[in-house]
Amino acid sequence: MASLQIRDMPEDIYRALSAKASLEHRSLTQQALVELIKSLRAEPNPVRRQVLAKIRNELNNSALPVELSPEVLIAEDRLR
Repeated sequence: MASLQIRDMPEDIYRALSAKASLEHRSLTQQALVELIKSLRAEPNPVRRQVLAKIRNELNNSALPVELSPEVLIAEDRLR
């Protein structure tokens, strides 16, 4: 099984995670895994979904040339 190490975790996040782990009778590692799974499986909130839909709609309706599409621009930026 894969593992993950987190460096430079903010102290307040560590304390909150540790406290929740204690309340749930889990190790810190188990609690971190539970929190990661919950956050990755969570549905985006309605406001975020609306914003993403609006952006998607604007991109689909834009007359940008292909070479100026966000995907192309990001790819070019990564090559620098």
